[in-house]
Amino acid sequence: MRMRRLLLTALAVALLGAPSCGGTKGTSDNGSAGSSSGTSACPVDALAKAKGPVELKIWHIMASLPKSTLEAQVAAFNASQNKVHVVAQSQGVTFDEIQRKVEQAMPDKSLPGLVFLEDTKTQWVHDSHAFVPAQACIDADPAGGKVYDDLLPIARTSYSIDKKLWPTSFAVYTAVTYYNRKHFIDAGLDPDKPPQTLQELYDVAKAIKAKKPSVAFPVALVAQPWIFEWWLSGAKQPLVNHGNGRDRLADASMFKNDRTTQTLELLSKMKAEGLLDVIPATGGQVDHVLAIATQKSSITIESTTAITTIAGVIEGTIDAARLQDELGVKLPAGAANLKLDLDIGVGPFPGIEQGGKGQIGGGVWYIPNTTSPEVQAAAWEFSKYMNRPENQAEWTIKASNAPIFQKVIDSEAVKKDQETTLSGKWQKVASDVLSGVDESFPGPVIGPYTETRNAIKKALETVLLDNGPIGPAVDEADATITKQLKSYAADVGS
Repeated sequence: MRMRRLLLTALAVALLGAPSCGGTKGTSDNGSAGSSSGTSACPVDALAKAKGPVELKIWHIMASLPKSTLEAQVAAFNASQNKVHVVAQSQGVTFDEIQRKVEQAMPDKSLPGLVFLEDTKTQWVHDSHAFVPAQACIDADPAGGKVYDDLLPIARTSYSIDKKLWPTSFAVYTAVTYYNRKHFIDAGLDPDKPPQTLQELYDVAKAIKAKKPSVAFPVALVAQPWIFEWWLSGAKQPLVNHGNGRDRLADASMFKNDRTTQTLELLSKMKAEGLLDVIPATGGQVDHVLAIATQKSSITIESTTAITTIAGVIEGTIDAARLQDELGVKLPAGAANLKLDLDIGVGPFPGIEQGGKGQIGGGVWYIPNTTSPEVQAAAWEFSKYMNRPENQAEWTIKASNAPIFQKVIDSEAVKKDQETTLSGKWQKVASDVLSGVDESFPGPVIGPYTETRNAIKKALETVLLDNGPIGPAVDEADATITKQLKSYAADVGS
């Protein structure tokens, strides 16, 4: 039992890179940390004038397979040329940690050459005046920027403000349903047809509950605000005004709407009928994954950040030494290849109206403009290297990143992986989902993203954990979001 518990913990730890709460207030043009330094131009030619190799420090929070992939690409890049030497520096394990480091480094202009931030920071990055938009580098280096012509439309629209693309490279994911196929079969359900909508999720959960009383709660759901946000986006319901913050800076909430109320009503009904186990969205929460692993639940919704590791644990291709090295999970001495006897399927993110919609999420790379021109040019060179199709394929196959360049989706390496491995087959589902997300409705752009998601989180907890009334909880969240948006808008100017 001890070995099994540790193995299940390893499976759970693999999902610790799921979406975190993002967004921090920007600073005004008057006295802002970045407004007095740097420009929006991209000095792509500065490397030619550099005397000796340029050291490029990059900040990240990657762990496990993503970290090893990054380190391998850094080593390969350094060995491939002599103009730039990249030094990868870990700044913690959460987006909140690296965000704090970035904000602390801005006043004295001690930012590195490249930083990895949560993708919800796009508006903050824009308003901080401390970063170079990728579009400036693309315009200054058309040949090097040609790879972006192949970028999936959803990625370009998600990370652009005023038609300018801001991140230079991407480590993104989407959301999917993880489900126990055997439970579906036992309940008389088609294991190849996971629920596409929340109503179907209710129907499937009811069928499993009726046929398998050993399943305590058919659905295990963490009350994550990003999941609710993605439900709204998938139904084309704006979260904030002014075109979801994309026409101009949002200054009012639109969280109070019929879809919000109806979704909370359905989730409350599922909980009341014993179909849904609502789990608090605390830091490092993995109880929903353990519920699937122990078969106390049949279905959960999660990001695709750990597809490779989860599949490896299930198939027994990740052994004890690798688990300890990559995940920090120490298994009993003598443990060799382990195999978790589960038949797990992966399906599209179930939506309010249809499956496979929502948003894109994850981390992206930005170039600070407070470093020397040579360092900024070096950051652009390494970004281009990471964006090479063969390197992006490695990020997908080894590190569970969703492919967002069409050439990567079409590459032989990715296609072979999708045909021959469990993780590849799961990643194919994620890739299809991401390719199908509506580019005309990519989700909101919000300055105070943390405050917005915290307000949504409180509403979810009030209704789904504390069984509070829906109306007042939604009203409070709506008012709180509007207050934060107006405060942010006053700070940065409209």
